[in-house]
Amino acid sequence: MATSVGNIEEILPFVDCEIESNVDLKVPSTKRPKFAQRSKQKSNSNVSNKIGDTSYLYFENSENDSDLLVFAPYTGPSNTSHLGNNLSIPQLLSATSAHDSTRSLQNFLYDYDKKLTSLKTTLEIMTLFIYIRFGIFYITHSNLSNNQSIPVKAFTSLRNRGERFKSSFYTCKGVTTPKTLVNTILKDNYRQVCSNIYSYDIQLYGTKTNPHAQLQFQYDEQCQCRSVHYQQDYPTNFNFIRDKTSSRFRSTDNSYADIFDFRIQLVQGKHLTNTDPAVLEILRGVPINNVLSFDPSTHAIQISPQLQKYVKYFKCTRSTKYQNSDDSILISMSTYEEFQMTKEGFWEPLMTASNTMNIEFLNGNDIPSGKKLYDTGMWFSTLCQACVELPSGTIKNAHRKKTRRWFSDVLFCKQDQSITKMNVDQLTRYTTNKTQKSFTSEELAFVKRILLEENTRAIFFDANESQICTMKELQQRFVDLQKKLQANAAPSAGRALKKVQDAYQTIMKQFKLNSNK
Repeated sequence: MATSVGNIEEILPFVDCEIESNVDLKVPSTKRPKFAQRSKQKSNSNVSNKIGDTSYLYFENSENDSDLLVFAPYTGPSNTSHLGNNLSIPQLLSATSAHDSTRSLQNFLYDYDKKLTSLKTTLEIMTLFIYIRFGIFYITHSNLSNNQSIPVKAFTSLRNRGERFKSSFYTCKGVTTPKTLVNTILKDNYRQVCSNIYSYDIQLYGTKTNPHAQLQFQYDEQCQCRSVHYQQDYPTNFNFIRDKTSSRFRSTDNSYADIFDFRIQLVQGKHLTNTDPAVLEILRGVPINNVLSFDPSTHAIQISPQLQKYVKYFKCTRSTKYQNSDDSILISMSTYEEFQMTKEGFWEPLMTASNTMNIEFLNGNDIPSGKKLYDTGMWFSTLCQACVELPSGTIKNAHRKKTRRWFSDVLFCKQDQSITKMNVDQLTRYTTNKTQKSFTSEELAFVKRILLEENTRAIFFDANESQICTMKELQQRFVDLQKKLQANAAPSAGRALKKVQDAYQTIMKQFKLNSNK
């Protein structure tokens, strides 16, 4: 049983977060040394004035800065620190022409070239790592009222200054038909270069004498260090928001499960040797291959006790990779697992996400053009959208191996040598911080839909049934909803249950009044 290390808002997830000028990305105070706290605050203050230069937004089908944005409810999978929050999706009020991305491309090319020019000096001493990440961009906080619109330019400006809007880019979003996606890229001159490769990424805070030396260590399945690299804290992100009106599932949910926004990410850094003085200093005397260990009896992962309080984050991935014919692009299909630390120093799963996608450009000496990055992002984003289906059945667990190691879900199951399609609700599974009960993203979405419903009668009735429902039918619906929410471990399920109970009491009173007339 995992032990809580703080409120769920204090857990630092490994998924990509937007850095806002007035947001402090928290980690448990017991896990961050005092000198790291001071350096983090200083780092945030330095970044505050540069946020407009490190995070850009482009909206598909936007023709000018005066185009209006509205904010639709979002109930899909989210960053663990946003569970239970009312989230929203920005989208154009009306798309003037379908699939017209000329303006967003032109703006991106200008920003990209300008950014590369500004990095010219630093690239002489550091490498530029380039990725395309796929997921969904959503708003975690907005002070706009419902149905209020705002011009694209005003939204971008306010968000970049950290005013009125806070946002996140969620990368742990996967496809439900991976076989379709794989067959497509194999026909497009990609080949599989590795399968089911495990890796563990650990980032450690710097030492008191060098607080800015935060290094990332990557370990393999045998807990042997595979690479160490330094990277600047804040990458440059070019975020492309796809047109949400093209979602095939918009009429059935608010998860936009088949829409994949994408992020082109520039990261400056450099690889270090295992014996580099900076590496030895940050390990604080712990041998590099003793940092991580695996307990076969408990299937738990442990980090060296001497380093536990210096861990900034810890993530685990299992990837299958595909490379194109000219060896410049690497596509990764991965299962992620996010961890929390117990008081005994062991890491236990908090969240699992399956079939997530990532593209890496391999040749660091040959920086790709902005047009190539944009075209690759649009192509693969559209391909991911075509490889998502609505829930249609349940995966049988009979053939799953009991000794599945430490992953709580598999990439996909095989039955009679055929791949079984995964449901949308199975792509992300969370574990509660206190009770360790698990819940799916669909169960979370169910709770959010009830909490977002302004018309409480709509919880029980639709437009056609409201006039013909009997008291007995209403009672049965209430019993069913109550059982479903009582069994739901998602955050705010208790608030949703209270809302259902209050609505039921109000409607029952109306029934009795009408029957007495």
